[in-house]
Amino acid sequence: DWTSKAAKAFCENLETDYAVSEGGAAGPTFNPTGMEKGFAVLSVAGRKEASSVELLDQKLIRSPNNDREGNMRLFADAAADLLNEIIEADHGTDTKNESLEGEENFDDETNTAGNEKLKLDRSTSLRTDEAALNDMKASAKYVVVRGTDMLFRSPTELAFLSYEGLAMKYDPKRTTNTFLGLLSDENRTPLFSIDVVEADAEDAEFSFVNDATNKDYFYANVRTNAPLLKSFENEIALHSMAYSNWQRSNKFCSSCGGTLELIHGGTAQQCTDEDCRKMFWPRQDPSMIASIGSRCGTKILLARSHRHPPRMHTVLAGFVEAGETFEKAVARETWEEVGIRIDEDSVKYVGSQPWPFPQSSMVAFEATADDTQPLNIDENELVEARWFDREEVFKATQIEGPLMQAEVAKKALEEDPSLPLLIPPKQVIARKLIDTWLEGSAR
Repeated sequence: DWTSKAAKAFCENLETDYAVSEGGAAGPTFNPTGMEKGFAVLSVAGRKEASSVELLDQKLIRSPNNDREGNMRLFADAAADLLNEIIEADHGTDTKNESLEGEENFDDETNTAGNEKLKLDRSTSLRTDEAALNDMKASAKYVVVRGTDMLFRSPTELAFLSYEGLAMKYDPKRTTNTFLGLLSDENRTPLFSIDVVEADAEDAEFSFVNDATNKDYFYANVRTNAPLLKSFENEIALHSMAYSNWQRSNKFCSSCGGTLELIHGGTAQQCTDEDCRKMFWPRQDPSMIASIGSRCGTKILLARSHRHPPRMHTVLAGFVEAGETFEKAVARETWEEVGIRIDEDSVKYVGSQPWPFPQSSMVAFEATADDTQPLNIDENELVEARWFDREEVFKATQIEGPLMQAEVAKKALEEDPSLPLLIPPKQVIARKLIDTWLEGSAR
């Protein structure tokens, strides 16, 4: 009863068209005993033709197991499906497929991603269905990870392989595979990543591509090449690399030291010790990244780190410390790296991006500061930093390519020695911050 009351209260007080409330037990918490199955009660409240709020539907969901993480995803998906059914009945449209209208089938010959309208449904409820995942493999598409590289079909396209296109199938001793989700094409094509965990660079057996020479597929570094991909494929690359990095670096249970085994389609791990059986999921370390603009709006502070090619400048970034807010982290990192104080209350959220190198989540902000303050650079972190004006930054935006690669940056400077700086390519959050500042400075 309380879930129906909660749904109606949220709908009424937040003045929304619909509200969903859930209550139940997904699985054991803090290791209690005796709970073998999960359940949830879902309630949807809404307004019928602008009338008062009422309970529209209620549903009991039962799970055959006590897998807390899997059940949480199961119940969330069930809630979304229930709400979709209600909205469809009210409006006569299928909201689940509305965004997919007009999309083509997946076509890895004409365009790796089919088209730019494609999206990835992570389909978390399928991760615990091992039989369903196995059934998908023959009709699925695959992306291949090898160390810090992924398989590309061109400098701006990932290679998506069919099951028949794999030169070698699954060898659990030397490969891992991870269920990434379902594509939004007409066939709802499953997508997996394969990590060639034990292959050497010259190991032809693990090229994973039949007729690779004819197709001209090649491995390329994800950190420097992913920014050249379209947004959909960029998401796939970072998604795949995040799981691969986590799987490679987490082999043993932190509680008992037992070995871990992959479960849930590679998205979770569980201790193999029967007395422990603790489960683990990927983590992301919070990091801030911030553009610091002058108060007058005509200059931006950019810096070059030791790992960057000559003249490559970008915005400031750093890890958020335990118990620290993102706003405080922006102020602290700016002070520590370049020795200036940002304006209080000037920090504003801009966006975020996963950055699995090794496991960061970059949260982006913009802030302002007095540009007459003297810079005091931390030479352990940076080679140089200075204020750049709009004309200098705009000129740098005209240079494209994987400029984080030393040879590409060198060629760009040889072609135009007058370039005052180079900046990161599009599809990275640092570039979004710079472009956002540039747009604002033009006003």
